[in-house]
Amino acid sequence: MNIFRKLKNLPIGYKLLFSYTLTFILTITAASVVIYYAVRKNIEHNIESELKNSTATLLNMVRTSAAVSLKNYLRAVAEKNREIVMHFYFQHMQGQLSEKQAMKQAAEVLLHQSIGHSGYIYCIDSKSILRVHPKSELMGTDISEYDFAKEQGMRKNGFLKYKWRNPGEEHERPKALYMIWFEPWDWIISVTAYREEFSELVRVDDFRESVLSLQYGKSGYSYVMDQKGNLIIHPKLEGENVFEEKDAGNRFFVQEILAAGNGKITYSWKDSKGKSPRETLVIFNHIPEFDWIVASSSYLDELYTPLRMIRNTIFITLLISLLLLFFISLRFSASITEPLRELMKRFYAVPAGDFSQRIIPRSRDEVGQLAAYFNSFMERLETYSNNLRAQISERRQAEHALRLSEEMFSKAFGLSPNGLAIISWNDRRFINVNTSFLKAVGAGKEELLGKNFSDLPFLLSAAENENMFATLEEKGKLRNYETEFFTRKGEKRLALMSADFIELWNEPCILATLEDITDIRRLEEIILDIGEKERQKIGQDLHDDLCPHLIGIEVLTKVLQKKMEKKNYAEVPDAANIRKLIQDAIGKTRGMARGLCPVHLVKHGFESSVEELAKNTQNVFGILCEFRHKYTVFFRKSSDATHLFYITQEAVYNAIKHGKASRISIELSRNGPSVLLQIRDDGIGISGRGQNRGMGLRIMQFRAQKIGASLDIRKNTKGGTTVSLSFKSPDDETVVGQTG
Repeated sequence: MNIFRKLKNLPIGYKLLFSYTLTFILTITAASVVIYYAVRKNIEHNIESELKNSTATLLNMVRTSAAVSLKNYLRAVAEKNREIVMHFYFQHMQGQLSEKQAMKQAAEVLLHQSIGHSGYIYCIDSKSILRVHPKSELMGTDISEYDFAKEQGMRKNGFLKYKWRNPGEEHERPKALYMIWFEPWDWIISVTAYREEFSELVRVDDFRESVLSLQYGKSGYSYVMDQKGNLIIHPKLEGENVFEEKDAGNRFFVQEILAAGNGKITYSWKDSKGKSPRETLVIFNHIPEFDWIVASSSYLDELYTPLRMIRNTIFITLLISLLLLFFISLRFSASITEPLRELMKRFYAVPAGDFSQRIIPRSRDEVGQLAAYFNSFMERLETYSNNLRAQISERRQAEHALRLSEEMFSKAFGLSPNGLAIISWNDRRFINVNTSFLKAVGAGKEELLGKNFSDLPFLLSAAENENMFATLEEKGKLRNYETEFFTRKGEKRLALMSADFIELWNEPCILATLEDITDIRRLEEIILDIGEKERQKIGQDLHDDLCPHLIGIEVLTKVLQKKMEKKNYAEVPDAANIRKLIQDAIGKTRGMARGLCPVHLVKHGFESSVEELAKNTQNVFGILCEFRHKYTVFFRKSSDATHLFYITQEAVYNAIKHGKASRISIELSRNGPSVLLQIRDDGIGISGRGQNRGMGLRIMQFRAQKIGASLDIRKNTKGGTTVSLSFKSPDDETVVGQTG
């Protein structure tokens, strides 16, 4: 650490000198090391590649030469035995021997010969039947099941390699044979031997000179050795055993070569003329046919001679470069440090807080540019200082206003009577909720914050949750979205949801409000029930009181008219007009009574009320409105029929007023155990998701819930709207009968 501190405090000139020198030394050293090892590696690669190629060449040459030598040997034996068989055949042809005697004597001669230690001669015919074999019990045996026998039968002449397992042996052993066909007797004379005996049959003299002619460097050479350490081919030690050689030095490498069979090793070797052992590289391969090792070797010190020259050249170049660098760096550093000292003096001369000081540039180089930058910096610093004072004052005012705004928002958020929640848009995670929201859902703050909507099944259903977020994404806002939610204790409540997008901490969020309207809906239900009762009471009074009263007046008027007609009063037409007006009043009163209580007033009155609604719609609005039904619905309670009628009436009214329809069809049918009422129109149709939830639609939904029905309102694919109302038909309460 002390060394680094001292270097840190050195003048720039010395730092430049030290850094240039160190950089140069490290660069040259690194480059030299890279070059040295690259050259070394390249030399080693080239040497190894050359030795590998030479060893491969040597391997192929020895293997080829040995194979040719073996083939020639077996061929010579086969041809010689063919001449022997031909001799006995001529004796038979001259009448000296019978054919059977000639064959027997020829076979005896063949069988008395041995090839190596265990090789022998046998004959088969073209059908792979053994005609001559050392084992007499095999004579006449069909061996066509063996592939080599089939090939002999087809080829009849030539060299063949195969594998054979004698009885009692566990594994097959490689063999080779040469066959020649004696056509008169259909004998395929076959001379065969096992691979482990090939080396005894090969003539090394055929390829010795080729092996010894391979050299590497000044003293590198190739050699051939068997698994016992006998040097079969060697430029100096041929015929000797390495393990018995006195001057062979360390012989462990020979054991390693024999054990590995293939590869490369580096070992120390001291020949008869050497003063000390030398590092030697050898690459070797195994010839399994003869159990020989062929190897190529070379001394490493002969191969690395160019490296020593490169190393010495690099060292001398480094010394000369260091001397030149020392003088050049001193001169260069002085041209930099002297102007810098003058610039430092000018910096020290600037009083604290006084930004009016300037420096006159005296050159156009970097130091002169630095002086110009100093002047520009001082000018900007003076301007920034003045602006900074003004900005600090403005920032303090803005921070104070922001703090007040945050306090106001926090208080408004916490004290709002409606439930408020801030939700992350990306992962739908609760960020913050107020007291009213917690009170509405009956949960603690720790149960909501950081949780996703899917983690809180007691709030919204999955379908309603997705629908609400999809509506918000489509329209960018949510207004008075009526939905059901569940409190923490499982109580079902009704709420109006509204939401807007806001941005917090550069993240899109949702500010949602929740207004519990459960009590309001209950109050609306009570008011609706009271209204229905009052409506029925008024309709009943109109029907049971006013209508009979008007009918009585109409009867009296009719009697009065007849009396006046008998006395020929001129006021008879007036009496008729009065009677006509009274009849019109009776019709209107009945219509009002049916409008106020359309189903309760007549037996089987639902269908007749809907038919009357369809007729009135056609007459009043001038559009086609038809009612089709196959079943008559009888209701246990007249209120159920009333709710169903008003849903139909509201749907027809909406189709005319909002849908601009020109055709409306009302159909009552049965779908299994359910009754289905459908109102279709050909208007412009309602909007898709997030449809207008006005008072009329909410009342329709409320009436459907009252009778336990399912209400579905959707836009048709070809235009218009279909309102579907489906409810089950209880066996004892509602009877559905076929109309006549």
